[in-house]
Amino acid sequence: MTLIPRVRRSQSEIEPVAAVSRMRSEMDRLFDRFMHAPFAPVAWAEQFPGLDGWTPRTDLSETENEITIRAELPGVRLAREQHERNLRFIEAGTLAQVESAASEAELQRRIDSFQTALTVLAAAENQMKAILTPNPADPLWNERLLPVDARAVAPPSPSLDEALSTALRQRLELRSLELSLDQNRTQIQLASSALKPQVMLTANYFNTGLAGALAPGSGGGFANFFGPLFERVNTLSGLSGLPPLPPVQTGGGVPPALVGGYGSTLSNLTTGSFQTLAAGISFEWNPRNRAAEGQLEQAVLNERRLKLTRTQIEQGIAAAVRTALQNLEAARLRIEAARASERAAREKLDSEIRLYQTGESTNFLVLARQNELLDSRRRVVAAELLLNRAVAQLQQVLGTTLEANQIRLD
Repeated sequence: MTLIPRVRRSQSEIEPVAAVSRMRSEMDRLFDRFMHAPFAPVAWAEQFPGLDGWTPRTDLSETENEITIRAELPGVRLAREQHERNLRFIEAGTLAQVESAASEAELQRRIDSFQTALTVLAAAENQMKAILTPNPADPLWNERLLPVDARAVAPPSPSLDEALSTALRQRLELRSLELSLDQNRTQIQLASSALKPQVMLTANYFNTGLAGALAPGSGGGFANFFGPLFERVNTLSGLSGLPPLPPVQTGGGVPPALVGGYGSTLSNLTTGSFQTLAAGISFEWNPRNRAAEGQLEQAVLNERRLKLTRTQIEQGIAAAVRTALQNLEAARLRIEAARASERAAREKLDSEIRLYQTGESTNFLVLARQNELLDSRRRVVAAELLLNRAVAQLQQVLGTTLEANQIRLD
């Protein structure tokens, strides 16, 4: 960890640097030419697209008089060590004064790159808060988000056949498409049935219970109803000397089974005194059922479209799975190469420092080796980031993202 206090420099400290500003510009131009400006933000993003959002872990603390930034800055630490080493050699008289300006220029450039990284870090933090908070008034906006650990994603190693089988089984779009196919098959069966002749058999059985109290004056049925009228006609006929009308035969009164209360009704129902049985058969055939024919053709065409869509989705999934597995393997190989490059760059830097201490090397070469080491470290981080992305991409194409992250939807 390197502590960098943010303080103002005095005029006496600035004047020696201004005196060799031209030399510093020349050194910057040489470093940019030979090392492709690895610390410049634009060159960094162009050379390593996977690291465009990477920043070192930092911690800010503020007091009444100053703001202190604590960060893990290997590049700044190496440049500071080289600058202090140059100052000791200059005091000993074994190194020219101009070498101090060169190392100071490189140190300040790396610090400037760090300040640029802090800006990117603040933007990333605000984006994370925008995702986590429901509204601008959330208290999380007043808190700092500090990364405390780095999660290492274990890369899976499925075979191509296993990956394809898992993807075709887990992908939700294929499940949804299969449900649509089942629904369309039912529509085809329904439309096909509508084109066939239909024979329907019907059967009905009724069992009724009916009873009630006899109304007053209606015990004789039809005769009682017309009795007074016949008496009046016969009386008038006698006064007129006409013979009376013959009595009317009504066929008897109300059946005894229908006379009674609620108990008689239940008795008639349970004994089945009044049963009715009806049966029938109906035949229906429409030789030109155009509506059913249209529905059938539409369902058949829809089935073809769904099957074609399923084939296209399966082909896309197969291509995505192959690409994800290739990216995963490439990321593994890239990590191994980047780590080997970092080890080699570290050995070259240590060797160059030993040569520099014995007077067999120059300050320029030491700083160049430092840049090579930092470049190798960034490549390791970029390779790890690409590996994590390849793992996430593989989980996405396999449809196992929720399962891999232990997320359950209820």
